[in-house]
Amino acid sequence: MEQVLTKESLIQKIRAGEAAQVDFYEADLLRADLPGVDLRGLELVRAHFVLANLQDACLAGANLSRVWMIGTDLQRADLTGAELRDANLEAACLIDADLTGADLTRAILRGCDLRGAKLQGADLSRVDLTGARFDGADLTGAVLRDAILINAQFGWANITDVDFSRSQLINTLFNEFTQVQGADFYHSQGLDPSCGADLAARGALGLDQYIPNGFQRED
Repeated sequence: MEQVLTKESLIQKIRAGEAAQVDFYEADLLRADLPGVDLRGLELVRAHFVLANLQDACLAGANLSRVWMIGTDLQRADLTGAELRDANLEAACLIDADLTGADLTRAILRGCDLRGAKLQGADLSRVDLTGARFDGADLTGAVLRDAILINAQFGWANITDVDFSRSQLINTLFNEFTQVQGADFYHSQGLDPSCGADLAARGALGLDQYIPNGFQRED
């Protein structure tokens, strides 16, 4: 019968570069201190990294479906192309993390700090992003369809060509430095009328209800 590794043994193997030999399914890595570890391409389904330190970790291409990363420190982590469907990253720190092309469908990212993060082409459909911060983040071409963005902040962010269709935008913040050209707000809900008019004037789409009669959008 295969021996079940203790939490300490799991951490030792990961630190020793033997992560490929670890069974991460529902593994308990609560508060694990693993900065800079290489977990690229691994199966990490349902692993528990709650409050762990994964700063500068490489998780590119990893399967993190249904993973628990509540309060996890993922600053500067490489999550390019990672699978994060149904993951729980509530209150996680993703400052300057790279999530280019990642799939976060139906994930929970309430209160996440994504300042300066790279999210080009990422799929955040049906994600709960209540209170999330995207200041300075690059979301070019990302999909936020049906996302919950109540009280989210996009100041200084690049949301060029982002799909916000059917998203909830109550008290969502965009400022004059947010790049909005081609962002699609078709059937989005809760957007303040003055904000909607400003976004439309700067090249956002799907905001015809906010454009006054006779108004000509700037090219």
